[in-house]
Amino acid sequence: MSESMKPVPQSAALGVSRAERAASPASVGENDHARAAVPLIDPWLRAGHVALVGLFVIALVWCAYVAQPVIVPVLLAWVIATIALPAVTFMIKHGLARSAAAVIVAVTVILLIVSLLVLLSTPVAFWLGRATELGALIQEKLRSMNQPLAVLEELRKVLSSIGAGGPVVQVEQPTTMVATIVSIMTPAVSQFILFMGALIFYLVYQTRLRSAVVYLFGNRDTRLLTLRILSDIDENMSRYFGAFTLINLCLGMVTALITWVIGLPNPLLWGVLAAVLNYIPYIGPAIVVGTLAVVGLLSFATIGEALIAPAIFVIIVTVEGQFLTPALMGRQLDLNPFGVFLSIAFCTWLWGPLGAFLAVPLLMALSVILGRIFAEEGPELPE
Repeated sequence: MSESMKPVPQSAALGVSRAERAASPASVGENDHARAAVPLIDPWLRAGHVALVGLFVIALVWCAYVAQPVIVPVLLAWVIATIALPAVTFMIKHGLARSAAAVIVAVTVILLIVSLLVLLSTPVAFWLGRATELGALIQEKLRSMNQPLAVLEELRKVLSSIGAGGPVVQVEQPTTMVATIVSIMTPAVSQFILFMGALIFYLVYQTRLRSAVVYLFGNRDTRLLTLRILSDIDENMSRYFGAFTLINLCLGMVTALITWVIGLPNPLLWGVLAAVLNYIPYIGPAIVVGTLAVVGLLSFATIGEALIAPAIFVIIVTVEGQFLTPALMGRQLDLNPFGVFLSIAFCTWLWGPLGAFLAVPLLMALSVILGRIFAEEGPELPE
């Protein structure tokens, strides 16, 4: 039998027919339609990834809340050390050993804090001692608002009469005053010691810690990116808080001078309060305004005289926040005001008053990290 007369294998015939069918336009359309019918990404798989990330974030926040006695002093020491790093660098350039420079700067910071506490202990104790009479004095000063206060008083009486028949709640008094003082002072002392140790060790081993973080990554590009991020965080925070500290010192001196000229008692206390609380945007100046208003009501006979100091302080803080600080800081250190507000609210809820102070440094570090990671410029969005 000649080769032309040999039967073609069935598999070969099927292969040819399949190839022809695959090459036909109808089969191509059918394959594309079937391929489009299969989803590229499983939505349940994506939901599982999102849920896993959400659980990780919740666990991280819970750990930060539980570990507050350890995390807050360490973060506070990191912020203070970052502010004081230029002083340590200056001493090292002039021939002083790094450990000696770190100890000198840390001891100076501690002595400054202790000196302020000792200096302000007397006026603070005086105003805390008058806390019991604040309500009566303020109500007497605000007689023009007596009607709303009377309505609130009547409402309180009605609610008290409704709840009069309920069970009596007994408040258990502490056994001794010594036990109460010890229970309050022990955590504070331990956290202060932790703060001092973290401050000194970070100032001494700052370069080694940076190198250890960089060498955690194996890729050279990742190491360089990490080193740039850490350097940018230190540089931006040192520049921001260094300039902001000078601004706050000037604000404190101006506030003390204004309160002294107006005639408020303890002007040094209000100056220090304004300088310290101005580190907390929005909340700090609002607290100072309210405090000056209350002190004015207690010190002067009329409401107009009492509102002079808070009104002048509002003007000063507005000028400082809108013109002076942006001019000194530059546009590259600007933070989103809404982001600052949310970070302060979240950190205050998480860690209390110290969390409000740590909110801005943490937000600044996060913005530097995201800015370095997503350095590519995106498309210009329409307004």
